[in-house]
Amino acid sequence: MTKLNKPPLTSAEQGNLWNFYIANTMSHCMFQPFLTNVEDKRIKAIIKDSDVLSQRIIDRVTILFQADNIPLPVGFSAEKDVNLSAPRLFSDEFYLEYIDMMYKLGIIFYSITLPNTSRLDIRQFIVEIMRDAATLSNQVTELMHEMGIHVRPPNIPAMDAAEMVQRQSFFNGFFGDKRPLTGIEISQLFANIQFNTMKTVLLLGFSQVAKSEDISNYFIRGKHINIKQNSVFSNVLKSEDLPLTMPSQFNITTSQTAPYSEKLMLFHISNLSSAKLRNFGDSIAVSPRHDLGSIYLRLMVETSNYPEDGGNLLIEHNWMDKPPHNIDRNLLAKKQK
Repeated sequence: MTKLNKPPLTSAEQGNLWNFYIANTMSHCMFQPFLTNVEDKRIKAIIKDSDVLSQRIIDRVTILFQADNIPLPVGFSAEKDVNLSAPRLFSDEFYLEYIDMMYKLGIIFYSITLPNTSRLDIRQFIVEIMRDAATLSNQVTELMHEMGIHVRPPNIPAMDAAEMVQRQSFFNGFFGDKRPLTGIEISQLFANIQFNTMKTVLLLGFSQVAKSEDISNYFIRGKHINIKQNSVFSNVLKSEDLPLTMPSQFNITTSQTAPYSEKLMLFHISNLSSAKLRNFGDSIAVSPRHDLGSIYLRLMVETSNYPEDGGNLLIEHNWMDKPPHNIDRNLLAKKQK
């Protein structure tokens, strides 16, 4: 496809590339304090490579938008949203686990955008960043193994032979026979606990350095939501005698100086809460036991209110970029009368 015959960006392409830009300007800012105070050289190398990937995505989206005369969102910048003189807030091990979480989210998001992308050059771009993100994700996991901080989902015994489901009670969860959890159901519970644990550490750190009372209270509220949800998920696993441990290396310092702007911290937490909703939806889709579906639906309602409240705070502070949107034809018609 030559430059001359490239069609304009579709609504899906505009919206997804816009999200790429916002997310990666945020990631670039998140990485700067990491690079300033990280001590482990192996972790620093991964942070550098991750930052290079974020910058490459930012540059490519900038070129694509400029070619179609589409304005770039404000997003985030190191000049406005980073304080490199702030003392360290998180540990080296947290940096690595954080990057692991973000690659998991990023690879899922990029894979979702690919089927709705029409232009071949943008499809190739998405494939390239998925490949690079997967490569770096593998490096993160390998280093976590070396450092002894990689936490595996619980093990289950291997089946003696392939079996067919014989009873409709396979779906029971409230009454009657309640079958043991499947491997996928266990993996989803584990993944949600892991995600909530990481988010809780961020919330603790951010609440400690936020100066605005409303934003600090928002972070504290999120911490309590995550802790309560993890208790629910853990109890399901404990009821089946499945052991669960989370790493204890997520040290938070006593610093009360924010390495990031309140705009960035608030957006990041609200955005992660939106990602959690998608995680819960995925969990429902692959968890046939009725009680699990009920748990996820209940927690989705609780979770959906939280990012909305975060969005309202962003709007109140004039910090929310307006995404690409359709024209309001009714408003245009009224203006002509």
